[in-house]
Amino acid sequence: MATIILIFGVVIAFFSQNKYIIPIARWQAFINKTEAFIPYRLDRNPSTTPVAEVFQNPKAGTNCELLVQAIVRARGFTLPDGIRSSELYQDTEYTQLVDDVSQAQTGDMIGLCPVGKTDFKGVHVGIIWRDETGNIRIVHNARHAGFLQIQELKDVMKYPGHAKISWIKRPIRQNPAILNPDGLRQLGFEYLAR
Repeated sequence: MATIILIFGVVIAFFSQNKYIIPIARWQAFINKTEAFIPYRLDRNPSTTPVAEVFQNPKAGTNCELLVQAIVRARGFTLPDGIRSSELYQDTEYTQLVDDVSQAQTGDMIGLCPVGKTDFKGVHVGIIWRDETGNIRIVHNARHAGFLQIQELKDVMKYPGHAKISWIKRPIRQNPAILNPDGLRQLGFEYLAR
């Protein structure tokens, strides 16, 4: 046992003395993610629940739209109160359309739907997170799972209700007064803080 501890100590000492410390710290942060447990609750949406309640009581739950609005606001961007996913697509005052998933950035909102869907009502929404390797991950509260998930886009799209990208929108109206990186960290979303 002492030999294992010694080897482990030598490895840590080596990596902590040079250029490897930052990638290792990021890797450890990814492995040790401690996102708050946020259950899916259809009745807790932007029309019924103030966004601030997501940070005050995350265990009370959210639907996908309320979670997205809370994250967008905590990143310092304004969205209209009560805006629903069908209205997000049409909005041009607070958001702009991202033409292709290859142009998506951390903090962009993504709408996902079944393949045959042609309208935007009931589109599932999430937040894009580009990790250090450029992979696109989606932070979302999925009804079918019942709780918050962080998944690679390709894995999210395996669920039939999320098989097609309906739209990607980028928040554009910054408001430093609502920036809340501590709230993001409190929920374990430090990788989304700006």
